[in-house]
Amino acid sequence: MIIGLTGKSCSGKDYVSHMFGDEFLVIDEDHLGHIALDVNKDKLVDAFGEDILRDGKVDRKKLGPIVFSDKEKLEKLNSISHPWMVSETLRMCREAEKEGKIGVINAAILEKMGFVPYCDEVVSVSSPYSERLKRAVKRDGITPEAFEKRNESQKDIGSTLNGDNVKVTIINNSGDEESLSRQVNEYCDRILSKRSQ
Repeated sequence: MIIGLTGKSCSGKDYVSHMFGDEFLVIDEDHLGHIALDVNKDKLVDAFGEDILRDGKVDRKKLGPIVFSDKEKLEKLNSISHPWMVSETLRMCREAEKEGKIGVINAAILEKMGFVPYCDEVVSVSSPYSERLKRAVKRDGITPEAFEKRNESQKDIGSTLNGDNVKVTIINNSGDEESLSRQVNEYCDRILSKRSQ
């Protein structure tokens, strides 16, 4: 069984991912994305030049400005790194299943990366814009204007889930930690009981 976990910036998706118990293996696509840069170093140098390297490794601080200011270059980066990330994630999910665990794919762009067809269910963490803005300013120290741009770039997150014929559970993270914990625990209990049937 594979579960997709998604949500917009500062929705609390990563926080929720830490609430899944030992029966689940959470795979963090942000972390895997960093590894993908090293694995695909040669292809990235071919695409973006040697200026992206520092001490023989891909430097995210050098690569970031190049790809995030140019949509075509970002798509090029994704075309290099995403196939490896998807393949590695599915391998990890298969390994988890062999160990009796349930794989959880923690990815903001779950849909864009093409994970949804592999998921038995999807959890979408939802939080009001005002709450997410407060968290972003506090956690990342960014301006409201910068967060608005980030939010605008993520407007497609969750937009196609209902058309993908996959069961979607909304976890509402509107600030009450007790309520959030209860929702996640109820979800995990339901999944574990479903698996054991």
